[in-house]
Amino acid sequence: MIAKTAIGICQLEFFDSLIAPDAEQKLQAAWPDAAIHYQPTETTMIAQQLFRYETADPSLFRLHVHGTPFQQQVWRSLLQIHQGVTTTYQALAIAIGRPNAARAVGNAVGKNPIAYLIPCHRVIRQSGELGGYRWGRDRKQQLLNWETQIR
Repeated sequence: MIAKTAIGICQLEFFDSLIAPDAEQKLQAAWPDAAIHYQPTETTMIAQQLFRYETADPSLFRLHVHGTPFQQQVWRSLLQIHQGVTTTYQALAIAIGRPNAARAVGNAVGKNPIAYLIPCHRVIRQSGELGGYRWGRDRKQQLLNWETQIR
């Protein structure tokens, strides 16, 4: 599911199946003041651009996110992680100047509303294990594998 405002993409989520009324309800909960218009042609074009193997470059997309200042700090830091590279929650906490906040960083990573473009899938556990992923551990592994191939 891809949602955008005049500013940019505000939500991108993965679902195995989702019908339009459920998507609209989910978006309305996240953006209560928004007027939602279903535009499958436009969002299909965005998805095709985003996941085209030869030209996949998430930095080409404008984003519109809302979150706490801490969440936004974590999400901005995620944007600095290059395709095909992973980091840990602890390293991310250190990168934002909050070395004792690895758990809070993990919570902020989990609240990321824009899958793939804000690359929360690139954060793994200190042990090297994948850890959790809002859209499923298998999908996280698939995204990491795909990025390694296009890198």
